[in-house]
Amino acid sequence: MTEHRDAVDLLLRHGRIITMDGHRRILRDGAIAVRDGRIVAIGPDAEVAPGVDAKVTRDLAGALVHPGFVDAHAHTGMDLIRGLTPDGSRDWTAVETPFFHSLTRDDEYLGTLLACMEMVANGITTYADTGSSFDLAATAEAIDTVGMKGIPGVFVADMPLESEGLDRPLPECLQRLETQLDCYPFHGPQRVRCAVTIAGMGTCSDELLKQSKVLADERRVPVIMHQSWGEEEVEAALEQYGKRPVEHLADVGILAENLTLVHMIRANDAEVALVAAHGARVIHCPSASIRRSMGAFRVGRFPEMLAAGIPVALGSDGHSGKHDVARQAYLAATVHREMRNAVPTISAQTALEMATINGAIALGMEQEIGSLEPGKRADVVVHARNRPELRPSFSDPVANLVYHALAQGVETVLVDGEVVLDGGQFTRFDAEAAYARLDAVAAEIEQRLSPSRGEGDWPIV
Repeated sequence: MTEHRDAVDLLLRHGRIITMDGHRRILRDGAIAVRDGRIVAIGPDAEVAPGVDAKVTRDLAGALVHPGFVDAHAHTGMDLIRGLTPDGSRDWTAVETPFFHSLTRDDEYLGTLLACMEMVANGITTYADTGSSFDLAATAEAIDTVGMKGIPGVFVADMPLESEGLDRPLPECLQRLETQLDCYPFHGPQRVRCAVTIAGMGTCSDELLKQSKVLADERRVPVIMHQSWGEEEVEAALEQYGKRPVEHLADVGILAENLTLVHMIRANDAEVALVAAHGARVIHCPSASIRRSMGAFRVGRFPEMLAAGIPVALGSDGHSGKHDVARQAYLAATVHREMRNAVPTISAQTALEMATINGAIALGMEQEIGSLEPGKRADVVVHARNRPELRPSFSDPVANLVYHALAQGVETVLVDGEVVLDGGQFTRFDAEAAYARLDAVAAEIEQRLSPSRGEGDWPIV
């Protein structure tokens, strides 16, 4: 009698797999079987491979494998000005404001394309924004070109901003949110989807906060917003409400499991307790804080948040740093130790959780991504086998990955079982043509903005 073998689209064999599943299994010689974009089997190769009949089989020859990283907070369209922002100031409005007001559809597309290229090349398979798109269709097109998953959104704020002219009346803000949810539904197989994404940080009225939460509950999607980035935000809340920002959010009634708060640098112990009690999520953006000296490590309470059971994820933010979640994991696992003179403060294992499964939880996608398990989408990262930073090769590769390998050895990336980066090359589009377009638009933007150079900058001849 012939033994039954399940038909699958793809079989990845002989990988050293960090699953991030409920048991956090590490498979020394593992295999992953994929059908219709989802994992149907994962386990030791000797158990999985004999039971499947694959259209395509890849022998990974012992390469390191892990779930796609989740960049839980990334602004993409602004990447076209990331080399023009001032190095000696936290105030970047002199460059950002004219860029926003002169932004073209092509700028939006190319900025997002560049960001997504960098993310996929660094092993990121899903990202989310708090809403920074001015042409959402252009953003979605760029995400689709590269082939990753994205949760973008239009810019939504109804209170005055540093960059003038970007706020909108409350009804228009709510209409924008409904429209993006209709155009890019959160639930379903599509890679580009939308949530309720709002600017936050004191730029949203209480009514916008309340109505956003109502809409999120109706559509069963997360609310994602900036919160407690700087000290002035705390001072403004104390002056206006007599309470700190997160305490005010609790009074407004929007603290809940479907609320994700980005940055949270200036949250105090009472606010951390409130977030934990209401089940909200937090996104830590280490490099963004370091670039502008905002205090995520000096005053941030991220280790306390983790200890309180809050799912803390990682984000690269906007043009303040690289779209590289492995780098964020390294910073989270090391700099808190330096600032507190304690080892460990955040372990390598916890940092990897922050970069994968916690990111999925923060985005309300933990049933789909964040770990390699049967039923989940096949978002898989494979590192080059022969890289010096992955040697010596020990049975537990987590420390090597977080402290040494980071993302520089990423070789192959799968999203929904589709290979979107193969041997370091993008598969869906012509990368060289994209670089040529990016170079041309960079020259045009520099001429358009004419950014002033700081005293002491090196001469350009």
